Amino acid sequence: MFVQTAGLLVLAGLTAFALLALDAGQERQREAGIASEELALAMAATPTVRASAAQAFERYGSDREGAIATATDALQPYVEEVRLATRLDFVTVMHPDGTRYTHPDLAEIGREFLGTTAPALAGETFTEVFEGTLGTSVRAVTPVTEGGEVVALVAAGVTVERVGSLVTGRLLAVSGVVAAALAVAGIGAWLLARRLDRVTGGHGPEELARLFAAHEAALHSVEDGLVLVEEGAVVLANDRARALLGLGDAATPLPAAASLTADVRALLDGDGGQLRVGDRWLVVERRPAARLGSATLTIRDRTEVRRMTGELDAVNTLASALRAQTHEFGNRMHTVATLIELDEPRKALEVATAGRDLGQRLTDRVVGDDEEPVIAALLLGKSAQAHERGVQLHVETHLAPGTHGIDPVDFVTVLGNLVDNAIDAAAEDAARRPSGSEPAWVEVYLDEDEGSIVLQVSDTGAGIDEAARERAFEAGWSTKPAGPHGRGYGLGIVRATVERLGGSIELGPREAGAGAAVTVLLPRPDDAP
Repeated sequence: MFVQTAGLLVLAGLTAFALLALDAGQERQREAGIASEELALAMAATPTVRASAAQAFERYGSDREGAIATATDALQPYVEEVRLATRLDFVTVMHPDGTRYTHPDLAEIGREFLGTTAPALAGETFTEVFEGTLGTSVRAVTPVTEGGEVVALVAAGVTVERVGSLVTGRLLAVSGVVAAALAVAGIGAWLLARRLDRVTGGHGPEELARLFAAHEAALHSVEDGLVLVEEGAVVLANDRARALLGLGDAATPLPAAASLTADVRALLDGDGGQLRVGDRWLVVERRPAARLGSATLTIRDRTEVRRMTGELDAVNTLASALRAQTHEFGNRMHTVATLIELDEPRKALEVATAGRDLGQRLTDRVVGDDEEPVIAALLLGKSAQAHERGVQLHVETHLAPGTHGIDPVDFVTVLGNLVDNAIDAAAEDAARRPSGSEPAWVEVYLDEDEGSIVLQVSDTGAGIDEAARERAFEAGWSTKPAGPHGRGYGLGIVRATVERLGGSIELGPREAGAGAAVTVLLPRPDDAP
């Protein structure tokens, strides 16, 4: 990088120097021409020059050598004084035929002037670049007139070598400044290169490019979402994380003030754990990074796992119900057989038909309907569980055995958790009542109202205070002590499922007496039968 930077600076400097030299040479040459022309005109107008030139012109035809000598004696000292004062290289006064009267080199006096004189003889002042006795020079030639006649010529000029030396001096000064700047820039580039070498661990650009490509490929190919957060801003997010968080093609880094949903913001700012974002359940693991205020988030989608868990819970519920029913009916049949042997047919009939209405109705729906009997199967199992705990389960339903287009697992999640909570509350309250009190019960009401499915579960439990009703939907909150696997997730899961399905849930007291009533409205899908 240092070599490339220095090379570019040198190339740029040389180019600038060339252009500057060309421009400065042209400008200096133009200035030299102007100075020579002004001096030549001034000399041509000087009375001393005019008088001496006129006398020499009159005498030149009869006594050429004497005219030259007289003009030289009169003009050479004066002209040289002026030349030295104006710092020109030469000032020459000459006869119209070009014979010199004056010259910096005394040996050239009396010899012919080298250069163009025709325009001056015609009465014009002009400048030119010409190769003379002193070398190539920028010169001006002007006529000296007396009585309308050209009696002499004055030439003044500066050699090109001197013009170049003046330009070179200036360029050298500029070059010194540029060289110093180049040295400073070179030292800076060297220090920067050392720092980059230290920061990158000695890896070159090509190696860094390969490492970056490999890391990018690995980052975007993993199934888990990876997010790098610095002080609330999303600095990096792979493809999986963008899909799970709904970031789309938003450019990173996303500032902390970026417009994000409340679920996503809670995930980014939280401590990790299980969170719901949109219709997905995500498990987030947060690891603080080495840099202060930054953290790496690993996001895993557990939506399908929860779905499978719900299906497994539904199967377990039905299996438990069948076991309970088998045990209950086995005991009941033994009792009926014994009563018949004791010749008590009426009592045997009472035992055999006790509680048959709900159980038979639900059983018929489970085994005798072509449509998926989710509601009936669930309530059949819950009825047996309630009976085992001394709670009566009353069901009033105006729905067919299926779920009316709602996912069976979602229906089991909502209704099953509500009935479980109600049975727990009613059974615990019944255990605290004195003997002979009214039996504990749970009532399930199912109906359809204007395209929405209505689920209402009420119980005779202790109920929930009005101040604690909103907290009842928070994960981990419960009125009961925590068990080995925790408590307080039932209503939270129910509300999350209901909101995902576009429904609503309300928790309140029963219309009369203690206990609680939970009412859920689920919109029926348009394509449901």
